[in-house]
Amino acid sequence: MKKIIIAIILLLIALGLRAPAISVMAADTISGILLYSTSPYANNENNLTIDITENNPNYPGYGNGLSPGSVYRFDDLLTIENSNSFPVCVELESQSDLVKFYTDGDSLPAISFTLAVNESMSVGVEFNAAELGLMEEYYSIQILEGGCNETV
Repeated sequence: MKKIIIAIILLLIALGLRAPAISVMAADTISGILLYSTSPYANNENNLTIDITENNPNYPGYGNGLSPGSVYRFDDLLTIENSNSFPVCVELESQSDLVKFYTDGDSLPAISFTLAVNESMSVGVEFNAAELGLMEEYYSIQILEGGCNETV
């Protein structure tokens, strides 16, 4: 099976009041896979950037990042679309329990799902602001030719 790895780095998760919450950079399209967000926290210019702070140009005027000791769920934060001529298996995996993913229901550090030709899936992201301070968290997206199970 041909394996394409799209690595996305969570550049910054600032877990505290008045500090930037997250900044994520990701390639727009790689090998027939489109990654985008329609969230007000996203900026789709050049690279996809997710910014949950008052520095975001779409900032709604309230909130100051993530509060310590809280868990935040952002439904449909990322959308992954398959424009290949074959189905693909998408695997998302976090390197810690502070960042989890979900398509519906429970959030997990690792999820997978199959995308048929021209199909897309929205993915929610859960952030656990367990501690106050700056932390770098990493996660990866792997795209495999063919179908997969619904969980890793």
